[in-house]
Amino acid sequence: MIGRSGRLVLAAVFFCVLLMPPAASTTDAWADESSYVLALSWQPGFCASDAGADKAECAGDPALQLTLHGLWPNADRNDDGRLDADDDYCLGADRARLMALDRRDWAKLPPVKLSADIGRRLIDVMPGVVSQLERHQWVKHGSCSGLGAERYFAAAVTLSETVRDSQFAETIQAQAGQDVSRRDLLQAFAAEFGKGNERALQLLCRRGDGYFTLTEIRLRLTATAIEESLSRGSFDTSRAAKAKGSCPARFSIERD
Repeated sequence: MIGRSGRLVLAAVFFCVLLMPPAASTTDAWADESSYVLALSWQPGFCASDAGADKAECAGDPALQLTLHGLWPNADRNDDGRLDADDDYCLGADRARLMALDRRDWAKLPPVKLSADIGRRLIDVMPGVVSQLERHQWVKHGSCSGLGAERYFAAAVTLSETVRDSQFAETIQAQAGQDVSRRDLLQAFAAEFGKGNERALQLLCRRGDGYFTLTEIRLRLTATAIEESLSRGSFDTSRAAKAKGSCPARFSIERD
C-alpha cells in the first residue's frame, strides 16, 4: 500500500503533468515559431543610407512608401537560448554553400519560383527585387518558415499591402520632409491597430550630422497571424521592453 507521503508525491506529479503544455504537432508549419517580424523600409530613408546608396532600386527618385524588407521567423531553432543569426538559413545540406553565396552575390542564389500574381505583387511592394533581395530573404529567412516560397511570399506581400494602405502609412507619408514626434507616430499606430499594439512597433532611424531620419519600421506579429488578415489580434506584444527601436523623441522623415 502507498502511504500518506507517497500519495502526496503522486498527487504532486499528477498536478504538474496537468500543467504541462501539450506537445507541438509535427505537422503544424508554425509549431516551432514564437513570433515573426515584418520589416518595412521607408524607401527614401533607406536610399539615403549607406546600405541603399549603391542599390539599383535607389537609382531614381524613391517612392514615398513603406516597402517590404523581409518577414522573419523569430524562433530559437538551435536551442542555445538566444534569438540570433545562428537560427537562420534552414537549408539542410546546402546551408554552407548558399550562405557563402548569399554573403557574396545575391544574383548567384537560386531564383525564387512564384506564380505570376504573387511575383507581380512582390515587385510592387519590394523594389529590392531588382537587386535580388527576394532571393536573399528566401534563403536566410523564408527557408525557416515551414512554408513553401509561394505561401511565404504571399503572406509577406499581403501583410505589406495592408500596412502600406493604412492610415498609419499615410501619416508617415504626410510628414515626409518634416520632423515628427515618435510619440505621435506610436499614437497614430495605436489609433488604427488597437491601443497597446504600439508596443509591437519598432521605429528605426539612422544618425547623420546630429540628426536622425527614419529608415525602417518593424512589427512583431504572432506566428499564427501570418497568413490571416492583419487585425488588432495579429500583434505580439509579449516582448514590449525590447521594442523601443533606435529613433529618438523627435526625428525627420526623408523625402528624397
